[in-house]
Amino acid sequence: MESLSAQLYAFGIILLAGLTIGLVVDVYRVIRGILRPGLVSTAILDLMFWALLTPILVIYLLLANWGQLRGYVILGLILGFAFYRLTMSRAVVALLLWLIDLLGRLVTFAGTVVWSIISFPIVLGQELGLGVRSLRLKTRLRWRK
Repeated sequence: MESLSAQLYAFGIILLAGLTIGLVVDVYRVIRGILRPGLVSTAILDLMFWALLTPILVIYLLLANWGQLRGYVILGLILGFAFYRLTMSRAVVALLLWLIDLLGRLVTFAGTVVWSIISFPIVLGQELGLGVRSLRLKTRLRWRK
């Protein structure tokens, strides 16, 4: 029989696993909310979600009690997930949405700067009268009549 400290350690790890499940579920919810996937895309995203979550749970179970699945494991997962949903879920979703908005603004700003750098010589050339119309290109091609 395991000591009380070993059992409490295992239960704490399982509670942490429930918190991690809650975090991964919220990240998935935000991604699905932004992408609005269709029927096939939803199935692919669900498969990717479980492909990510399963190894995480296996690692937590191996850390907690060498992979033994017992009643307190299920109870700990449910309690950890419920604690996360009741206390941290709204703040994490708001933070994720804010980070995505900030990332979008940074990408837009970077695109604007790059476009300004690329288009500056063209605009300067047009202002100085060196536009495309003022360049006379002589070609040797002639149309047949």
